[in-house]
Order: sequence, then C-alpha cells, then structure tokens
Amino acid sequence: MFAIASAIALLATPLAAQEGGSLPGVSDEETRITSGSVESVVRSTDSLLFVRDRANRWYRVQLNDNCLRPVPQMETLLFDNAGSGPIDKFTSVRAQQTGISCRIVSIRRSEAPPQVDSKSRVPAN
Repeated sequence: MFAIASAIALLATPLAAQEGGSLPGVSDEETRITSGSVESVVRSTDSLLFVRDRANRWYRVQLNDNCLRPVPQMETLLFDNAGSGPIDKFTSVRAQQTGISCRIVSIRRSEAPPQVDSKSRVPAN
C-alpha cells in the first residue's frame, strides 16, 4: 500500500509544479501587474510569457494551453484589461495582427527568464 501511495505522489509532483506549485526562481503566490506598467514581453512557449514592468520586476504569465501556437513568434501581444486596470486573471492577451485571444491562468513574480539571463533558475516551459 505504501509503495502505491509513494508512486502516486511521485507522479503528481510534476503536475503540481505545472499547475501552480513551486518552480525555481518563481514565487508561489499569485499576483497582478500594475496598470500601464508593462515594459517588455518575452514569449517562452505557446502558453507561457515573461513580462517585465517599468520597475524592472519580472512576472511569469501562464496562458491557457497552447493558445499562441498559431501566432507567429514576432507578432505583437497586447493586454486587454478594460482600459487602464491592472493585468490579472481577468485580463486576456491578444495577438495584434491575427486577433487570437488567450486567457491568463496564472501570474507570479519571477526572476528574469533564461532568454534574458543565461544564469536564471526559472524553467522556460
């Protein structure tokens, strides 16, 4: 019985990390990005962005699964946050040219992503 419980726990650990558990270099706490403060966006995968605000703080923004797959890598991404509100889970991310819209699943403070800092501990996926 103990062996089965241990095996289940080992299998569940990577799933927990993907769904909001602990990730190296990423806060466990959900947050929001202050209104109008996005300085840059780095696209990591088809469902993961890293966003830097004007105070040079980084955020890991998880989108719904593979939402950006049909969007070209260089396409401009916009945050639809009802004008001037904060960027949070009620905000969507829209590809400017194709019009594809993605739902934000999670926003957490982060170290700079590996695309910006080669010594970053943050997983890029």
